[in-house]
Amino acid sequence: MGLDGGRGTVDHFGMHSRVDVQVGTLSKAVGSLGGYVGGSRDLIEFLYHRARPFLFSTSHPPSVTATCQAAFTLLDSPDGEKLIKKLWANTKFFKKRLKKLGFNTGMSETPITPIIVGEAALAHEFSRQLFDEGLFAQSIGYPTVAKDKARIRTIVTATHKRKDLEAALDILDRVAHRLGIIH
Repeated sequence: MGLDGGRGTVDHFGMHSRVDVQVGTLSKAVGSLGGYVGGSRDLIEFLYHRARPFLFSTSHPPSVTATCQAAFTLLDSPDGEKLIKKLWANTKFFKKRLKKLGFNTGMSETPITPIIVGEAALAHEFSRQLFDEGLFAQSIGYPTVAKDKARIRTIVTATHKRKDLEAALDILDRVAHRLGIIH
């Protein structure tokens, strides 16, 4: 399936049975929260007893576990396959239009697309003004990203309609011109 199939880097590069530790998030495609570590029984036992984040946290509530299970069931169904295709169609459309508008989108190859603006204060103001116009795109600055590489994070989903994406692009374009991010 590859990255377009939504099964991640190990699948994309055909590295099954050659990777000892796999980590992932449950807060993006799965639409829940948290993450996971996959590996041998020895690795998991070691992490149970030595990994600080694990030692000092609690388990997910049953509702989060149920959300993850439902998401994986959906993703493994024929409807999930349709959603993945729609997600990638939306992603390709959105990225292409962002670049055409003149945004620096970095090297992202996922539906999470940064718009790199440089200064953290500018990224925060961009995010604030986007929100005021009805678009939520969170700003990220140092130390989460390198200095002078502050950005806002955009993400499309399979359920976005083309008119939603076009409306978001119009808002991004208008606010970015107003702030001098693009000319």
